[in-house]
Amino acid sequence: MMKLMSLFSDHAVFQRGVTIPVWGWTAPASKVEVTLGEISRMTVSSPDGKFFLRLPPLPEGGPFTLTVENIASGEKTACRDIFIGEVYLVSGQSNMEFALANTSTFEVDKAKGMLCNPALRLFKVPVEAWPGQRENVIALWSVANEDTAAQFSAVGFYFGAKLQRETGVAVGIIQSACGGTGAESWSSRESLLLNPDWHDKVLEYDLLDASPALKSIQPDKVLPPSGSAILKGIAERFPAPPPNLGFDLGYASPEFDDSRWDSIELPDTWTSAGFNHAGVFWFRRTVELPSEVAGKELILSLGMIDKGDVTYFNGEQIGASGDGIDMNFWNVQRTYQVPARLVRSGKNCIAVRAASMVSIVMDGGLLGPAEKMTLSGNSFSIPLAGPWRLKMEHNSGTEGAEFMHKCGPGEPHTQHILFDNMIAPLIPYALRGVLWYQGEANAICQAAQYRDLLSGMIRDWRFRWGQTSLDFMIVQLPGFLPVRNFCAHSQWAILREAQLLTALENGIPPIVTLDWSDDYDLHPRNKQPVGEHAAALAAARIANKPLPASPIVKEVIPDGSTLRIRFETRSPLELSSSPRGWRLTDPEGNTVEAIPKLISSDTLEISAQGVQFPCALHYGWSNHPIVSLRNAEGPASPFRWFRPGSRPK
Repeated sequence: MMKLMSLFSDHAVFQRGVTIPVWGWTAPASKVEVTLGEISRMTVSSPDGKFFLRLPPLPEGGPFTLTVENIASGEKTACRDIFIGEVYLVSGQSNMEFALANTSTFEVDKAKGMLCNPALRLFKVPVEAWPGQRENVIALWSVANEDTAAQFSAVGFYFGAKLQRETGVAVGIIQSACGGTGAESWSSRESLLLNPDWHDKVLEYDLLDASPALKSIQPDKVLPPSGSAILKGIAERFPAPPPNLGFDLGYASPEFDDSRWDSIELPDTWTSAGFNHAGVFWFRRTVELPSEVAGKELILSLGMIDKGDVTYFNGEQIGASGDGIDMNFWNVQRTYQVPARLVRSGKNCIAVRAASMVSIVMDGGLLGPAEKMTLSGNSFSIPLAGPWRLKMEHNSGTEGAEFMHKCGPGEPHTQHILFDNMIAPLIPYALRGVLWYQGEANAICQAAQYRDLLSGMIRDWRFRWGQTSLDFMIVQLPGFLPVRNFCAHSQWAILREAQLLTALENGIPPIVTLDWSDDYDLHPRNKQPVGEHAAALAAARIANKPLPASPIVKEVIPDGSTLRIRFETRSPLELSSSPRGWRLTDPEGNTVEAIPKLISSDTLEISAQGVQFPCALHYGWSNHPIVSLRNAEGPASPFRWFRPGSRPK
């Protein structure tokens, strides 16, 4: 029976200006004729029945009919309403998967009729995680309308809609995305083998036996359900919560001296204090209460805490939620009553034992929002956001995140499994480029290795598609958690740097999303500007025009106690009236807030009081940085610079 790969269906868009691969399956060793409009080409199917050929490049146009015929049997199949235009693959994790219906602009755009566009075609690859590399996916092209667009990638839809307006030709968008997944899931086994960070992990996974997992599922199921292997792995690695050693050491007592503990600005994760791993941590804060409050019941609100807490007031437990392992308590709001008998005049101690043994989304802590962190009574409310003391009790490492890449069949987090199921079947369907929005999953404990991982994946995709000029556009991580001036240990900042350097390495500047962030939502709902900015970038590439780009550092020139920074920018630099987020570091490692000064349309000077010999510069270095430098195209990407020979190991 004649069958085409599912990308060849009614309403498809073929890439203009390049050869058009066509493939499918029919009877073995048969002559096959493929016709598109006035063009016909013939090939022969292999002994297993697969046929493949390439049609010559065509200019934009349509509609056409694609006809495929087995000459010997006369069997035919046809795809109608085919257009020649621009084709892009949009891929990544949850911010790319985020559906149009969930955006802040959906209802308005729907009312305006903006979701219906006969020249915009959508193809959504289903999320699947079967073992082995697949040759086809179960999906069809559809014309963009209210129904088909609603559950499609919001970034992908807005990208395609604007690109269609900009180019005036049909645009096809292929969505292949899955929330929570790392770049290793989207990389091929071969590309991971070439990466020193992943080589041994690939060989280890090759030897894993999936039999126990497959035997243990229900008889009417074939694959374990997504997430089941993760929950099983958590249970095996963390069979019980660790003992409460801190309480025995007096950490909850108001008399305990915590002056030698680390300081942390809450709300935030303990990663911001340099602990890039899961575990159990104590947070303490002393509050002053007036005499009229003494002996009265209070309400303690701590905001969201990641997975587990035991909370004390003046040494006595007043509440507890979760155990640091149970995922049902991830980022749940904590509110506890403080008994009247515990409330004193003067100093009162709040101590929180926060536990997050499994770092699947973020490391633990008191995550806010800030306005939800209060100690209140009938007539007053004391804000608790701000400086706290921090002490680690247990270090459970990063295994809670790292084991997921070897969970196996049925689990999308497994290494190379999404490449095998959701990318490999699409190759070599002709594309103009890829729009990539991913990184949150790798920021947990792999940020420092992300650049090599992503660069290797890009090289591999280009090689496999046989398109060395395949455009690869990278959307940077948005801001997340409270806005911070500076956080030396921010893993999100390190990952943004990897995205910036990888983008520049591939000749296309990154799409900086800091203007469209949400403090406490990992998935900002305003996706339209992200997609439209990417479309402007793609349209400029197609037209061979200068690319719209945020300011990019060209060179840093030390001059005594001053650094002069020159930027590549198409429009004059704009510096906010009270610029923050700039830090200089002296030879002793002291980091001081710096003052930038605009001295020309493309150059800044940076200096800081007391820093006579700057060894390092950081701008926007935090999970959610302050934006103070931009041009007409958008905010500058966060970056850092080290004087040669001064970079820490």
